[in-house]
Amino acid sequence: MSPLIQSACPGCKKQLHIPVEWLHQPIRCKHCGMVLQVKQRRPSSQNSSTPPQKASPSQPFAFPSHEPVAMRTNRRRRQSVGWWKGPALALAAVFSLVLAGFGAYLYRDRLAALLPTEEESAAQDNQDRGAVVQKLPKTTKAPPKNQPHPASTLFPRRALIISIHDYLYANPLQNGIPGQQGNNLTNFISDLNQGLHIPLNQIALLSDDAGPKWGARAPTKTAIEKTLTNFLDSSRPQDRILVFFFGHAAELGEDAYLAPIEGELDRAETLIPLKWVYEQLAKCKARQKVLVLDGNRYNPTFGQERPGGEEMGPKLDALLKTPPAGVQVWSSCIAKQRSFALDDFPMGVFLEGLQKALQQGGRGKIQKPDDALPLDHFVSLVNKFMKDELSKHKLEQVSRLTGKEADTAAAYDPKQPPPPPAKTALVSPPADIEQNKKWVEAVLDQIGTPPIKVTHELPLRYDALPPFSAKALKKYQDDSPNPNSPLRQAVQNARAVLWAIYPGQAPRPLSVEVNLARRKYPVQLNVLKDGYRAPAGGNAEKEFKDRVEKDERKVAMLLRALQDTLNELTDPKVVEARESESKRWQANYDFMLARVQLEYAYLVEYQSMLGSIRKEFPPRDPNLHGGWKLASQPRLQGDSIGKKMAKEAQKLLDKIIKSNAGTPWEVLAKREKLTNLGLEWQPTK
Repeated sequence: MSPLIQSACPGCKKQLHIPVEWLHQPIRCKHCGMVLQVKQRRPSSQNSSTPPQKASPSQPFAFPSHEPVAMRTNRRRRQSVGWWKGPALALAAVFSLVLAGFGAYLYRDRLAALLPTEEESAAQDNQDRGAVVQKLPKTTKAPPKNQPHPASTLFPRRALIISIHDYLYANPLQNGIPGQQGNNLTNFISDLNQGLHIPLNQIALLSDDAGPKWGARAPTKTAIEKTLTNFLDSSRPQDRILVFFFGHAAELGEDAYLAPIEGELDRAETLIPLKWVYEQLAKCKARQKVLVLDGNRYNPTFGQERPGGEEMGPKLDALLKTPPAGVQVWSSCIAKQRSFALDDFPMGVFLEGLQKALQQGGRGKIQKPDDALPLDHFVSLVNKFMKDELSKHKLEQVSRLTGKEADTAAAYDPKQPPPPPAKTALVSPPADIEQNKKWVEAVLDQIGTPPIKVTHELPLRYDALPPFSAKALKKYQDDSPNPNSPLRQAVQNARAVLWAIYPGQAPRPLSVEVNLARRKYPVQLNVLKDGYRAPAGGNAEKEFKDRVEKDERKVAMLLRALQDTLNELTDPKVVEARESESKRWQANYDFMLARVQLEYAYLVEYQSMLGSIRKEFPPRDPNLHGGWKLASQPRLQGDSIGKKMAKEAQKLLDKIIKSNAGTPWEVLAKREKLTNLGLEWQPTK
């Protein structure tokens, strides 16, 4: 361990212990946050012959030749300054102070969370004064007997966060608002570190939306199971651990399950049994084991684009009430409730409340490494926050803590070596990613289409896909060119139209066909508004309805483009050509026909919703809601033409899934089949 220099911060005057190798770089005071740098004093000309004072054995940290100084920005004097510049600079300084004060007020909670409490500062000072620093030989692998381990100041706490967002077959979940302050995974990790004293190197994140700092990877069933067991097995008897699961939960039969990113909510073999998770936690030797489950998340203003986010059922609720001995479970809601997300809290009101509790309520609640996690305190803070926010919307959600810490747990022992970094529990991506990518890209080059709706949906993650069967794919290798095939020409034209009406970048090889289609059908899906502001009344109401009627005419132009495409795909010559095509192009044709039918059904549903709001305004609370937004739902409630078209598409997708099992066509068909086309008006801010 490197020798330390002891000196006082020039800002708060508290003692600092600075490693020698940090002497020539800026550092930040852990007490007051001042940025400073330790500089060596040069002897004065009068005393240049006096040698610098050396440290004595009784004063191992006495280095009077070093002095910490606050960092300042070098300024260059100008040769001349106008008379007016002095007052101007003074006004600018006053204005900057006002802005700084306003910013400090806005972010007072986060700033307060960064500052130590008086008790923590005193405890740290006492600990610093009593610490014994010893430089170990390079060959020494462990500290001497009866001496604290170098990492003994770290709290014995660990956390594994499993957060799933862009599900393959289930409703997507948001990770905060990109580019804005508030609750997101990055800030959540920081708040865990600050509020619960969990060392950053003892926090691991397994998520498809983790960002570059933490490394995004698909939380597949295999990845979740192996990462969880690795994390639990590497925890020590004295550790207090938290396992977070942010994703969908489901009930099938008598059991409850957690859904990985590729999980199908109606197929138990693709899901992770909650009982299995309980078994792993029960076997873990950690002192305190907590599962934090935020399932059943639902945003009313977004609705359900795919299955997931339903109310918690009785079987899941019963299992959450009765965890194994020594295991605690904190669930974000209870039976007949959902974990709500709102416009202001896209990642969920529960997680927003937890983040605020970590920022504000954790200070002063954990002072010693041996203290238990103050879960009861946090539950009360989170429930109060959720009640205050959700009552405004006439919604109800209560989080619940069940289970108890084991009575016969290992005591905190600072002499023990720390556990391995939590990131080492994360499993490597599957080896067959490149093969999956190769096959899927080859298929998408022929039938790749944009999303049915203009949404935030991301492209397929290749590491989230199940491995494709080489035996099954062998049947689709025949792809000999046939430029005279009316079926292949119809498929390509249909694909060009779908990209032409989508307001996004089309694939480059298809650019000529897309540009021709856009000239023929000069309207795109971005004319579809996801909501409307409510009119103020009077003449504004008539103007509102006239505007909606204009939007209906634009939708009619989109429907004409799709009707022309359907006519070409169902032309008798094309249908007849299907029988002589290869299995690959038969699957291509079936998928493209179903895809155009789904788009048509969705536009009919949207058109019907415009007609309904022009006829009668949906209900809203003027004190809370300034308008309406179209939310997705499973059931179509518009024109019967759309319902019929959707039914035909579903039958065709079922046929593709059955006839092309273990192939990319099966994945694409399942994904489209589970896309909800129904719409309903929801009040919004």
